Amino acid sequence: MPKRSQSPKPLFEPCVGGGIYLRPPKWADFDDWVTLRRENRAHLKPWEPSWNEAHLSRTAYRARLVQFKKMIAQDTGYPFHVFRSGDDHLVGACNITSVKRGSMRTAHIGYWVGEKYARNGFARAAVRACLRFAFEDIGLHRIEAAVRAENKASINLLEKTGFTQEGTARGMLKIDGEWRDHLMYAKLSSD
Repeated sequence: MPKRSQSPKPLFEPCVGGGIYLRPPKWADFDDWVTLRRENRAHLKPWEPSWNEAHLSRTAYRARLVQFKKMIAQDTGYPFHVFRSGDDHLVGACNITSVKRGSMRTAHIGYWVGEKYARNGFARAAVRACLRFAFEDIGLHRIEAAVRAENKASINLLEKTGFTQEGTARGMLKIDGEWRDHLMYAKLSSD
């Protein structure tokens, strides 16, 4: 019987650079995460699927941590919190999701930072760190990102980190109660 190839297992040392570091979420992050999400509800609302107060509960966070462990163990996703170097302050998140292996070796990237941390290079540094992790540590070939056409800051970030626009996904995500089109971007390990 032929041996089944195994996916590379990441070493979860923090990804560092650009004034930030990334690491998987922990239970000890709950209070800081809830505060950051609550303070940034209005800032994130135009770009994210809707969520209610139950999203911020201890039970929901604990369930996400269980889901995150499964994703990592099954090599289907790698969630990261983004921390400011120096004071270890939580500023956002950057996630690799929908990992596909075999002939594809692809995944999606999503990210956010709190409004008061925007325009400080933290999101760009987080995306770059996630790309290094995706291409070098877990051997992916293609990373895809989706962004609303109105999100000029995110489009600028993607283009400055080497993503290429590939088209439009019609009705891709339900944002604020409506199915919204998203511009599709991708970056290859060979770029």
